Amino acid sequence: MKILLHPATSRRRDGGWALLVVLTLTACAAMIMAGVLNWSNTSSWVIARNNEYYATTYAAEAATEKALARIISDYENFGQGLVYSQLSAYATNLPSAADDPYWTNYVFSAGAGQTNSISITMINPTNVVVLGPPYQGLIMDAWTYEIIATAANNSSAGFAIPAAVGQQVNLGVVPIFQFAIFYQNTLEIDPGADMHINGMVHGNNNIYIDPPGTLTFSNGVSSSGTMTMGENPLDPSSRTPPTGVVFATSPLSGVNPLILPVGTNSSGAVSNMSQNVQAILQIPPPGVSPTSTTGSNYLYNQADVIILISNNGVTVTSGVIVDNRATIISNAAWSLWLITNSSAQFYDQRDQLTNQSVDIDVGKLKAWSNTNTTLRPVLQSLRGTGAADVQSIFVADLRSTSNAIVTSSITTNTTITTNTVATNTSPSTTYPGANTYVPPVTTNTTLTTNSSAPAAGTYIPPYNQSSGKYIYQKITGYSYAKITSILTNNTYLTNYSTNWNVNLQPGIVLTNGSTMPGPFGLSIVTPDPAYIVGNYNVSTNGVNLYTGTSDTSHTYPAAIYADAISVLSSAWNPANSSAGIGSRTATSDTVNAAFLTGIVPSDGNTYSGGVENFPRLLENWSGQTLYYNGSMVAMFNSVVATAPWPGTGSVYNPPTRTWAFDLNFNNAAKLPPLTPHVISVNRAKWVFLNANTTSF
Repeated sequence: MKILLHPATSRRRDGGWALLVVLTLTACAAMIMAGVLNWSNTSSWVIARNNEYYATTYAAEAATEKALARIISDYENFGQGLVYSQLSAYATNLPSAADDPYWTNYVFSAGAGQTNSISITMINPTNVVVLGPPYQGLIMDAWTYEIIATAANNSSAGFAIPAAVGQQVNLGVVPIFQFAIFYQNTLEIDPGADMHINGMVHGNNNIYIDPPGTLTFSNGVSSSGTMTMGENPLDPSSRTPPTGVVFATSPLSGVNPLILPVGTNSSGAVSNMSQNVQAILQIPPPGVSPTSTTGSNYLYNQADVIILISNNGVTVTSGVIVDNRATIISNAAWSLWLITNSSAQFYDQRDQLTNQSVDIDVGKLKAWSNTNTTLRPVLQSLRGTGAADVQSIFVADLRSTSNAIVTSSITTNTTITTNTVATNTSPSTTYPGANTYVPPVTTNTTLTTNSSAPAAGTYIPPYNQSSGKYIYQKITGYSYAKITSILTNNTYLTNYSTNWNVNLQPGIVLTNGSTMPGPFGLSIVTPDPAYIVGNYNVSTNGVNLYTGTSDTSHTYPAAIYADAISVLSSAWNPANSSAGIGSRTATSDTVNAAFLTGIVPSDGNTYSGGVENFPRLLENWSGQTLYYNGSMVAMFNSVVATAPWPGTGSVYNPPTRTWAFDLNFNNAAKLPPLTPHVISVNRAKWVFLNANTTSF
């Protein structure tokens, strides 16, 4: 039997299924929409929360950075001692409305319940850090600090999520003699002959490199200013752009300067500036405690032996750091190795002045240091048996060498301090006119105008009112005297002065220096120019097997700190010092020592001489070689030996320069005594931390 369905019934059933499908899809769509809306709402919430968290993290970082900026400034200007004493002040030095109203949104803490402060602690006072670029491989002794800040947004409508950031920073010091070349001011290097430099090179200012030949740097070169492949604008020389400069690694400009911590103002109001550096060579001013941060900067306060030469005599004592100069070294003892009389004088043709030399015989000093019963026991009790040799000497020549004498209202015959008064056999009643040069005389009965400089021993006349005649004072040490102002009313003489350069200047001469006192070596400190005669520090046993090489394996640590440093060969003869260059012929020489000294900078009229003329020379070195191994540090402009670089051909001719950085200085145990350290700041870590964390 067939069953027939009515078409209308079939359509009604199909319509029901369609409605069900539509309702189902609508429900699904509604559910999906609800999920999307819920997801969107949750996602927005998460994004808002994350945004606030990261903003709060940045606020915490800002708090650490503000404290760190002040720490770095104080460290660079006043040293580690001040930083450590000010930790609580840094901890409350927070971002505030005074910086920007934005910071009113945040509260900072150093841990739970410690608001309005952050955490700053020293975690390691003896950290040794190997630096990366730009000072790759240098060793820094550092104090390590942790700075941790927790911040929260106190104006948040819904989250107020705290966030914490921590930094570790190393406030360190780098021995300055780890650099082959270090210049505080403008560094110029324009050698005429090919030159090779091994070791790090750094300039705290601009660097100008303009050699006509090949100049090779085997290690990093960095500048805190700009680095120019060309001449200094203040160099009047005419040079072509260099084409033969070779760098082992890319040179870096604009790096942070390395500052020598020598704030020499006891009030703490003056920061470490380049002009302070020369002060470390001086005798400290009265009232500065040798144990203060300021006082400890002076090398005078750190030396084992102090030698002071004045017009009243010579004093040689132990150092301030040893026993506050309580040990007196007798004349009979120091005269074994120290000469201060005029027999050591010679003429410096660069400065065009006679040098009233102080001569230290290093070999005889070594012998005395090994055997004396005066100072050696004191040093032994201070440092132990193995370190009882003299390691450092401060020497200053305080004899008057002023280039002007001014005396006012003379009514009786007076003496000029430190000079000799001589009464002439026939005093003249006729006074010479103003602007007259007084020549060398024996009786002074005839005075004539002289346009050339007479020899030392000139007489200049104060008026003797009682006799009505002029008694002439003998001025020793002056090239000539120009009388500039005279009143001749037979009552008094006022204001006469010498206004020309003196013919004497101080100078410390180091002779017989092949072998240093050992094993810790010897450093010489002086505010005067220094002169090295002959091979220096080339042996530890008296046998000079390593002259003429860059081998420093048989040397002791040595350094010279002076206003200027000149190298004189073994052939140097003081008797020929004022003769022509043909009478001043050098022989090859070897010097192994660090130099910290001054330069005479380029000034638009003269060239500084550059690094290639860093050690000053006074002989004809043509065909000879100067072997130098050490570290060249120029920290200031010379204040005593201020004559500019003289060029070649008259004062000196250059040697073949075989110069190298002394690799011993990469070992802290082999650095010279009194080695200064420059400041460096090294960021060690930066991390996110849990809120209210107080340590990493």
